[in-house]
Amino acid sequence: LGDVYKRQKEERMQWEVKKAQKERDLVNLEESCWQELKKTIQEVKSEINLDSIPDEDIESSLEESKDNLQKFKAVNLMAEEEYEVQKNRFDFLTQQYDDLRQSIDSTKEAIRKIDLESKTQFLNALKEVNKNFMDVFSILFEGGHAEIKLSEPGQPLESGIEIVAQPPGKRVQSLTLLSGGEKTLTSLSFFFALFRYKPTPFCILDEVDAALDEVNLGRFLNLMNKIKTHTQFIIITHTKRTMSIADVLFGVTMQMQGVSKKISVRFDDYAEEPAAA
Repeated sequence: LGDVYKRQKEERMQWEVKKAQKERDLVNLEESCWQELKKTIQEVKSEINLDSIPDEDIESSLEESKDNLQKFKAVNLMAEEEYEVQKNRFDFLTQQYDDLRQSIDSTKEAIRKIDLESKTQFLNALKEVNKNFMDVFSILFEGGHAEIKLSEPGQPLESGIEIVAQPPGKRVQSLTLLSGGEKTLTSLSFFFALFRYKPTPFCILDEVDAALDEVNLGRFLNLMNKIKTHTQFIIITHTKRTMSIADVLFGVTMQMQGVSKKISVRFDDYAEEPAAA
């Protein structure tokens, strides 16, 4: 009887040790579940039906899960804060990008409107200048035909300007084939066409009559007599006929050799002498 009691006592002690080990393992498991999964054992058991899984499958699944867990790197506890920083920067850059796109679209729309308005104003101005050019050309040449054309009508803002001139009795030809006097009169026609469209209080002409013969000079002076009442013209010239139409004359003369003298004459101060009886 003593041996039986002794053996039972030893078995009971072994069971107590195993129980303590199980309780310790259970506490460790509870702590591991909470640290790794933030769940209790009861919550984990409620999610997984362990009764339908064989013990050997549980062991293999556990080992596989442990291996997978070891493959993961250490958890970055600052990940959420870093995510917020990067998200705020991303939102800021996205807003800047949207503002930039809107600014570009607004600029393109403004450029489109400016181009449209510039095109309209340019074509209107070209039409008026072309009309003036025809009129002035006809006055200076006493006939003929002249016209301003666009080299690229489809793109008026990028197009060049071509001048077609046809003096009386001649065919339409390039400006390079005209004589010096005809080129000068054509240039003056274009100049006064612009001047009619956009007049100014003062206009300075420097030796514009130098290449004109007597006939063409007379035509030029007739035009000057017509328009000088609207604008004050300052003409630099050596031609006596051009000086004769001036209201005021300023110049330098040399009455004595080596002695220069500045003079000014206002012709309207001198009344015409009465005709002889």
